[in-house]
Amino acid sequence: MDPSPAARIRAARVRPLGINRGLVAAVAILCAAVLNACEPGPPPAEPIARQYAAAWQKSDYQAMWDLLADDAKAQVTPAGFTERLPRIADEMTLTSLDAKPGVATHPALPNGSPDPRKASVPLDVTFHTQRVGDIARTTALQLVMVGDKDKAVWRIAWTPEAILPHLTAGRLVRMTRLPTSRGRIIARDGTELATFVEAGVVGVITGQIRSETGLLSSLSDALGMTPDQIKAKYTQSWVKPDLFVPIKTVPASQLDALRTRLSLIEGVQVQATRVRSYPSGLASQTLGYLAEASDAEAKAKTARGIEAGDLIGKKDTGLEATLDDELGGSYGFRLGIVESDERPVETLAETAPVPGRDVVLSLDPKLQRAAENALGNNKGAIVAEDPWSGEILALASRPTFDLNALVSGDAAAIARYSSDPNRPFFNRATFGQYPTGSSFKPITAAAALRNGVYKWGDRIDCPQRWTGYGEQWAQVNHEPVALGLMDLRTALARSCNTFFYELGKRLNDRDPNILPTTAKSFGLGKATDIDFVYEAEGIVPSPDWKKQYFTNPADQVWNPGDATNLSIGQGFLLATPLQMANYTSTIANDGILWKPRLVIELRERDGKSVKTYPKTQVGSALSIPTDLSLIRDGMHAVTNDPDGTVSFVFQNYSPTTAGKSGTAESPARGKVDAWFIGWASFEQPSIAIAAVLDEYTERPGVFGSVDSAIAVKAVLTAKFATP
Repeated sequence: MDPSPAARIRAARVRPLGINRGLVAAVAILCAAVLNACEPGPPPAEPIARQYAAAWQKSDYQAMWDLLADDAKAQVTPAGFTERLPRIADEMTLTSLDAKPGVATHPALPNGSPDPRKASVPLDVTFHTQRVGDIARTTALQLVMVGDKDKAVWRIAWTPEAILPHLTAGRLVRMTRLPTSRGRIIARDGTELATFVEAGVVGVITGQIRSETGLLSSLSDALGMTPDQIKAKYTQSWVKPDLFVPIKTVPASQLDALRTRLSLIEGVQVQATRVRSYPSGLASQTLGYLAEASDAEAKAKTARGIEAGDLIGKKDTGLEATLDDELGGSYGFRLGIVESDERPVETLAETAPVPGRDVVLSLDPKLQRAAENALGNNKGAIVAEDPWSGEILALASRPTFDLNALVSGDAAAIARYSSDPNRPFFNRATFGQYPTGSSFKPITAAAALRNGVYKWGDRIDCPQRWTGYGEQWAQVNHEPVALGLMDLRTALARSCNTFFYELGKRLNDRDPNILPTTAKSFGLGKATDIDFVYEAEGIVPSPDWKKQYFTNPADQVWNPGDATNLSIGQGFLLATPLQMANYTSTIANDGILWKPRLVIELRERDGKSVKTYPKTQVGSALSIPTDLSLIRDGMHAVTNDPDGTVSFVFQNYSPTTAGKSGTAESPARGKVDAWFIGWASFEQPSIAIAAVLDEYTERPGVFGSVDSAIAVKAVLTAKFATP
């Protein structure tokens, strides 16, 4: 019989349940997974790499250091990181860098699964450098996990290869300067005025000196220098222990005899080099010379790779200085990784050196030598110019000096030049400023003709004593007797002062500015603007000039004597020989005022022309061709008429000539500044010349302007003589 419902219920309550063991296991695993998912996992490696890259881009080396693992810090040390990285940046001439980390990868464990506690992050780095441009490299950051669970962090297991792939321990980053070569200065015919010859540089590496006392003693004896002179070289602020410091350049002819002695001195080396040479011995003041760059000078030329101690054009000395950037070229640079003994490992980048350019001058060596020889031992200058182009054919100044003595460091010669009261370094041709004397009178004639205060053919008295402005302003002629009435041609030939005083009065009474303005139109009283040549501006006095120059009201007044003095090239008037040659050209060429040209071309070393300097007209004389023709006729009389002041100098001379002599009072007591300006041939001018003898002592029968004319004649003979 079936049990009742109640019985069935009671039986169910006491029956044991059947448990599914598989289900229990699954539930247990699921619970464990859920619990594990709730625990924090290890942090990703990329954020640390990004922090490192960001700090590197900011040059925050301390922040980078803080990201290193303790083991790496112990191995590298602060000196190998926070101190070394800035040095590497300086060596690379680093201006900035870009660093972009990639995605981390994990090395495999022995069982093949990724190691969760090690990672490698690629780092694309682009170094932006001043010297060699951009350098792109891919390096890698090796990371290790430090700590466990919620305290786990990534740190960098740093080595120098994190900077550059091949920068292993012991290797160095090295920027090597690649030598350039200085260009030549050559004359119009190809003659080398400045070039190079083989030599050796004796130098010191301070880090290799064992005995400073022994080095100074031995080296001073070998080089003929004092110990103090040698020590001053290698104790300059820019010197580093591993740098070669030049002490003295020795010509190749003397070097062989010194090599054995020098090889025994620890810390001394000899490097082959080429030194500047001036084979012609001409135009020393114009060419200038080289000297060691100071810290400030090197900084100003850093774009060319110049360092303190390099030879550059000596400031204010001539073309070597004003054209230093063209002549000097630019150093090249090679950035690389080297072993500790400097053996190369890898070249990272390189910029090639740029050789200096050749500079071509308009100088004619034959005329230059003739001009320098013609001046002899006199203080003075001669400038010769092509009247149809403004090209300077000769630019001579005396006394002069031997540029090669400066190159070789001839201390005795340098001391002699420096102490010479006649100032051989001074370029009288472009910087000497002198009253012109009667060589100014053609300008007075041009102003008088143009402004109608004199008509050609009119005759004016030439008394010994002139009182046109009254006794207060009485002035005398250079000749002791009255010469009577004469026309302009004769007045130029005989250089009658009192004739020109009268012209000066007439011009001044019309307008005091007429004569000064005319003088400026012939190029006086202002710089000629010649390229690359230092020059003085000279002075043309005028009413406005006196007001600006003087502070005392009485001195500011334009007096009658100012006008008459100016009419004969005296008073406050000053001009350079360069200005006077240019003014002479303007008379000879019918009034064209040129910009004088000395530098006519720049060339690459293979002869390819880079730049030329064409002739440039900068003005026109305030005169007309007819008047200038009449003035030229008077100047022809100076050298050809029996009464001409220098006619006996050019008697029976060919080619035909024209010119004007002039003698002016010099600040030196009892001395004069003696001029002659002129051109040849008279009919077809191809050369215009100005010569001045500075502080010349005249004697009975010996006149400075005559000797100036003789000097000019020597230059003309060099030009026109039949080969």
